[in-house]
Amino acid sequence: MKTIVTIIIVCLSTLSTFGQQSLSLKIINGSDKPNSETEHIYLLEVTNNSKSAVNFNISADDKSCSDTNLSQIEMKQEVLNSQKSKNIELTSIQPGRSFEFYIKISRPANAKLSTWNCTEVKAVSDKGHIISNSIIIQSLIPDPNNFN
Repeated sequence: MKTIVTIIIVCLSTLSTFGQQSLSLKIINGSDKPNSETEHIYLLEVTNNSKSAVNFNISADDKSCSDTNLSQIEMKQEVLNSQKSKNIELTSIQPGRSFEFYIKISRPANAKLSTWNCTEVKAVSDKGHIISNSIIIQSLIPDPNNFN
């Protein structure tokens, strides 16, 4: 009986250790531009919660918006460094440290009005595994005829 309990405790400890994500993402500043603007920039932060350095990429891609019945449109997403001057590639972050970056979301010039976009942002390991929570940024392309 003691052996079985010990094995169960070891298994649960192992599962909880592997179940934790090593990086956490959060939005520091959202875009304060009106929805009618063609480009929006968001400041995000990634924090290393693990006990070792982590190599990662930031992924920002279109995702299906599940909570709207309006049409959806694809947008262009760019992951920029803290100076907004260049795209971020594979990055390393030390344990307990944070790293700020920007997500720039741009819509096409001929975008259909009254449509939505959902952009999913997440950290991905150099081996392609998701290693953070994901953040969904929803964007509306309003129809100016509906403005009051």
